Amino acid sequence: LTYSINLLIKYSIIIYIFNKGIFMDSNAEKMDYDYIYFLLDDFSDYLQTLNYAAFTINSYNKDLREYIRFLEKRNIAFEEANHYSVRDYLSFLQNKKLTNTTMSRHLSSIKKFYKYMLRNGYSDKTKIVNMRNPKKEEHVAKFLSIKDMNRVLTIRDNENFTLVRDKMMALFMYTIGLRVSELASIKLNMIRKGAKKLRIRGKGSKARDIPLLPIIYDNWDRYIRIRETILKENGIKNDYLFINRFGKPISDRSIRVSMKRLMRNSHLAIDFSPHTLRHTFATHLLNNDAEIKGVQELLGHKSISTTQKYTHVTNARLFEVYNKFHPHSHH
Repeated sequence: LTYSINLLIKYSIIIYIFNKGIFMDSNAEKMDYDYIYFLLDDFSDYLQTLNYAAFTINSYNKDLREYIRFLEKRNIAFEEANHYSVRDYLSFLQNKKLTNTTMSRHLSSIKKFYKYMLRNGYSDKTKIVNMRNPKKEEHVAKFLSIKDMNRVLTIRDNENFTLVRDKMMALFMYTIGLRVSELASIKLNMIRKGAKKLRIRGKGSKARDIPLLPIIYDNWDRYIRIRETILKENGIKNDYLFINRFGKPISDRSIRVSMKRLMRNSHLAIDFSPHTLRHTFATHLLNNDAEIKGVQELLGHKSISTTQKYTHVTNARLFEVYNKFHPHSHH
């Protein structure tokens, strides 16, 4: 059935391309891009069949639309675009002061789309698929001290829904090491009070089980009670654990705004983001002698090299231990 549906889609696209007159003569100044956007929609559907997270699919879609607009503005026919065109696009992104990490993400999206088109016979641009991603910059991962973390989690909230929820989200990200998209995806049927683990689907919809600490439930009843009040006030039923003040599922952007608000209310000097809490989770584990392989699994990193960026943070502790315990350290 799946094969028949994919075949039907493929022939529908071919018919669409033919009807739109995409096979234009060589004198045509500009190619009709409608069919590329049609393919892009089909590509998104294809990723859904592979159980990619909605956030990941939206990210691919956004990156690819930017690339397509770049080609359009330069009157480059999509079928004539090659690896040199993609290099020009990366230079364009670099001139916008984007980091290598962001450019690498854009290139990964482009390569994924061309790989899909190659597989389905819509393209022959193998050189694009084989392009190397820009080298990522080395950067120090920001994290909070235990003292600062306690300040964040003990802010007086006066039963205010927004602050109670924001502290609960910060607690989840700090004690579980979640990404923003993973936090936003949690539903009530995924976790019950007293549960000792949470199954999360991360990047590429890869599932991982994360242990839950008892501290997670210290304010559980209070948050759930206030959450129910918000839903009743707005006349909404919602299965997501974290909601906004209108009773709708909280967005990734709102989570980021919430963490900025917590930072201000905590009077912390560090400009922390939701990802800072994830960094803090990893750093505190490594500072307490957790094995890096275990931290990698908890964070859902595909490669251990991604986790290793936290190890330099713990080097200060290694020197501290050395100076304290080595027999010759005081000579």
